[in-house]
Amino acid sequence: MPTTGTAAESGITISSVSKSFGRTEVLHSIDLQLPPNQVYGLLGSNGVGKTTLMSIICNHIFPTSGEVLIDGRHPAENAEILERTCFIHEDQRWHDDFTLDILMRVAPRFFARWSAQTAETLAERFRLPRRTRLKKMSRGQRSALAITISLASRAPYTFLDEPYLGLDPSARSIFYSELLQEISEVPRTVIMSTHLIDEAASLMEDVILMRQGHVEMHADVDSITSQSFTVRGLSADVAQVVAGLEVLSRKSMGRIESTMVRGNLNGQAHRRAEELHVSIEPAGLQDLVAALGVMSEPASTAPEGAQS
Repeated sequence: MPTTGTAAESGITISSVSKSFGRTEVLHSIDLQLPPNQVYGLLGSNGVGKTTLMSIICNHIFPTSGEVLIDGRHPAENAEILERTCFIHEDQRWHDDFTLDILMRVAPRFFARWSAQTAETLAERFRLPRRTRLKKMSRGQRSALAITISLASRAPYTFLDEPYLGLDPSARSIFYSELLQEISEVPRTVIMSTHLIDEAASLMEDVILMRQGHVEMHADVDSITSQSFTVRGLSADVAQVVAGLEVLSRKSMGRIESTMVRGNLNGQAHRRAEELHVSIEPAGLQDLVAALGVMSEPASTAPEGAQS
C-alpha cells in the first residue's frame, strides 16, 4: 500500500545522465532542472531518446552514468518516491485476465492520491468497455485507458508518452480538456511527449527540445519560438536577409525559397527584408521541431531495448 504522507516537492534534477544500449549511446550527458507543478513538453523526432529519458526518471531502466533525483531523493529502490510517479508505457502489458473494472479496483493500491471520480468520468467520456479484457482493446481504447489511469492517479509526477495514439480528434479534445481540468484542481508535474505539437502547445508551460540524444533547447514556448523565424522570398534575397544566422531548414520551389533560421533578426535585417519584399514570420513550434529533425543525422538501426 502507498504511504499517505506528502513529501516536499522540489522537482526533478537530472545530472549528466547518459544511456547506452550496447555500443549505441542513446542519451548524452543530459542536465535538466524541472521545478514541480508545471506541464513540460518533451519534444523531438523519433529516436532522440524521449522515452528512454522518461523511463530513467521513473527508474524503469537505469542510466549508464549520471543520476536522477526526485524531490531531492534517488528513485532507485525508493518505494516512497516511486509511488509519487505514474508512467504508463505505450505498450503497457496488463494481466491477461484484467478488465477495466478490475483495474480500477486495483489501481488505488498503487496511487495514494487516486481519484475514483476522475477514473469514472474519463472511462465514461471515452466510452471504455468495462468487461473487455484489456489486451483485447483497440489501439485507441488502450491509449484512452492509459490517459484514464495517468490522470486519475493524480501522481505528483505524471508522464505521458505519445498519449494520443489511435485517438480520433474528438477523443483528443476530451484528453486536453480533462488534463487542464485535472491540473487546475490538483497541481502536479506533467511531462508529455507528443508529435501533435501545435495541437498540444497550449497545454505546455515549458518545452524541452531533444536532438540526437542531447537537449537542444529548454525554455518556455515563447522564448523558444521568439528566436526562430521563417524567411520567404527570392532565393538570392533570402540569402541576404539570413546571412550570419543559423539555418535550420531550406525549402525551395523554383526561385522562391523558404528558410527557417535561428538567431536575432535585428531591425536592419527587417528593413532589408522589407526593401527586398522578403517576408519574415515567427516559426511555429511544430515547424521548429521538424527542422531540428531534418538537421539530425540519419538514424542507425536502434539496438534491442532502445526507446525513442
